[in-house]
Amino acid sequence: MFEDYHFSKLFKAPQDVYPDHDPLDMELVDKLRPVVKFLYQYFRPTYHGLENIPEQGSALLVGSHGIFGLDAPIIFMAIYESCGRMPRGLGDYHLFMEPVLRTFWTKMGALAGTPENAIRFLEAGHLVNVYPGGARDAMKGPEGLYKLHWEKSFGFIKVAMKTGVPIILHMGIGTDDTYRILGKMNLIARIFGHSKYAIPLPLGWGLLPRPVKFCYYISRPIHLEGTREDVANSALVEKNHQMVWNIGKQMIEKGLERRKSVWFG
Repeated sequence: MFEDYHFSKLFKAPQDVYPDHDPLDMELVDKLRPVVKFLYQYFRPTYHGLENIPEQGSALLVGSHGIFGLDAPIIFMAIYESCGRMPRGLGDYHLFMEPVLRTFWTKMGALAGTPENAIRFLEAGHLVNVYPGGARDAMKGPEGLYKLHWEKSFGFIKVAMKTGVPIILHMGIGTDDTYRILGKMNLIARIFGHSKYAIPLPLGWGLLPRPVKFCYYISRPIHLEGTREDVANSALVEKNHQMVWNIGKQMIEKGLERRKSVWFG
């Protein structure tokens, strides 16, 4: 996330989206709600801390990404139904290269994951969601389950500092148990120019994900140290990053400790 991707030099897909010309199509979102409702029934999600999502004002929502990102529509719809606000999701650049898919994703509220898009929508008072692990999280191997792959992800901290908005973490338990990962397809990674795009070889119930139980933990707002002028202070950025990262890891650890069953939570 927030990176200059390899394909960006080959495909000049437009990335900028502006709140004044917001492409979000709530009629389309509502038409696709039955699909999300099916996922609700399949994964039977529960939520702890939805009341921490503000009913007004901006916040940067920061999450752990499950295998193949199946978790994103579930947490987004839960937030929408709890406070009437649809988060704007920052997505990987490659999702927006093809024109038809780009139109679909932007109508669903997604934004190309650039700091400029994030800052514009935060300053306009929106909820903006980011998965700092990006493809590293969604395409993880068995060694990466329930780990936050944020080692190189400082962009979301800088965005929060520049806009002065709080960070609200949402960590999913069960989201990394939908498939057993047998290996990874490295050819895809070579095509896309980065090892993080190696697609996992999944084993679920056939090709279907296993109907494990999802449980989400949502933090109270986390206020970072510093302001827009302090973004150039790498030590402070790293301090904020480490604090948020540690809180996220602790939330996952506690969630796993509380879980008694992969299937029933």
